[in-house]
Formats: sequence, C-alpha cells, structure tokens
Amino acid sequence: MIFSDKEIPASTREKVSAFCRRRRLPQSVLLTGSSAKKREKAALELANAALCESPKADGQPCLSCAACRKVKAGSHPDIIRVEPEKDHKSVSVVALREQVLESLWIAPNEGNVKVYVFPDADNLSDVIQNALLKTIEEPPAFAMFLFLARSRDNLLPTVLSRVTELTLGDELTAERKGKEEEEIRLAAAILEAFCRGSEYDLMIAAAPMAKNRALMQKIADRVTLAVRDALALGAAEPLSGCEREAILLRKTFPDRTLIAVCEVMALISQRAGSNANENLLLSAFSAELAALREKTE
Repeated sequence: MIFSDKEIPASTREKVSAFCRRRRLPQSVLLTGSSAKKREKAALELANAALCESPKADGQPCLSCAACRKVKAGSHPDIIRVEPEKDHKSVSVVALREQVLESLWIAPNEGNVKVYVFPDADNLSDVIQNALLKTIEEPPAFAMFLFLARSRDNLLPTVLSRVTELTLGDELTAERKGKEEEEIRLAAAILEAFCRGSEYDLMIAAAPMAKNRALMQKIADRVTLAVRDALALGAAEPLSGCEREAILLRKTFPDRTLIAVCEVMALISQRAGSNANENLLLSAFSAELAALREKTE
C-alpha cells in the first residue's frame, strides 16, 4: 500500500487511499514536510499508482505489471524529473521550456499518464512559478505534476491554490504560521483601507512592504485571492484567509472594479518579480488602488 509509513499523518494517508479507491489522483500535487528521501519515495509511489496497468480493487498499484517494474527500476519513460541545468541552482526558463513545456501536449510514451516531478520546488523562482500557473491550472488530461518541497513557504499563494497539498511530516511550524498570519493581517489591513477609501490609511497599511519585493508579491497574490473569494462568495471555499474583507469587497465594489484590482495586482506581482525599483513599486501599489477607488466613486 502506498503512503503506508506510519510517520505520515493519518489524514494524509486516508486522503491518498480515497484518491486511489476513486481511481482519481489529483493532477497537481505538492508534497511537503519530512525528509527529501521520504518526499522522493512518496512521489514515486504516487507516480506508480498513476502508471500501474493492473491496479488492485482498491486502486493500489499491483507492483507486478511491466509499468510497476519499470517505476521500481527507475526506468519508466513517462516519469520526467524537472531539474536545473548543469551549474544552475534552480530551474531556468530554458530548462522549463525544454523539460516541460515543449513536450507537455505530446502523449505519454507507454502509459496513460505522463508524470513531471519537481524534486526541489522550494527553489523554484517566482518567474518559473508564474510561468507554470496556466499549465497546472489547465493541464492536458494525461499530465500529472508532483512538486516536492520542505515547506510551502517559498511557493506563491497562486500556485498553492492550484495544487493539492499532501503533508508528509509535522503540521505547520510555529514560525511558518506566524509568517502566514502576518501576511493575512497585512493584506486585510490593505483591503480594509481600500474599501474605506482612505488613501492615507492605504499608504500606512502598505508601508511594511517597503524594500521587500518578495513580501509585496505575496501580498499582491493574497489580495488577488481575496478578490477571488469576493467574486465566488458562498460558492467556493475561501482561499485568502481574509474572509471578512472579501465580504466587504463584495458589498463595496462592482465586479468590474474587483476584476480591475486583480489586473493591478498581477502587474504589481510581475514588477516585484522583475526587480523593479522598490520605492516606485510601493508608491504604485497604493496609488493604483486609490485610483481604482476614485473611479468607482
């Protein structure tokens, strides 16, 4: 049975068993926690379950068919490891194109599924993560993506919203919880000031992002998720952690303004990821939101 290690949280093991029983594994999975060795083992088990030619009644891989034997031997042609080029620390745009994008819509070699494994997802740059968004949101039916990471900390909220996370070790550490809570608090303050129409409060709320492009990108993405929550209010599970502010957005602005906020945040996130001037970026963040508010009034 895959994910049988007792050190894996019971909730994760039960979730994976349910996926197998339904014969419906998620197409984009994030494996976090535990050691790199155990993350690799879990990824291989998921790939095996997806590629097995004669699964058992409960959906578990048979471990004896040709596909299972090739997975075990590390020779299955439909498992593709996405890794940096020589002398590179992380996957580049060129490597992503050559190892993933150019072959993405080409059918698998032998099985019904083609599995792309990102063994060091912690090291994926924001540029690469953004380049993957459309791919993992609308992948070919035969594609599966497995992202392996020590934690979710270095992954963008927009990526996290598009993957199924399976935790292999402990729950969120206190340090990571603190960072996430701070991001939510900051995004909530910005959204509240935006809804009230106070440009001064908006500038004060955005001030902690000064000279911190990485934080600005995370906040821009979280604001985008809050707008998504507002547009989908009551129809989908909240993703931003800013539920109260999402309700306020829904009550305050028409859809066209909320969509415009997403466009502004996408631009801010892109600029933050491309090393734009930090002072100008902070000014643009506040000014463009304030301008949208004025247009609505």
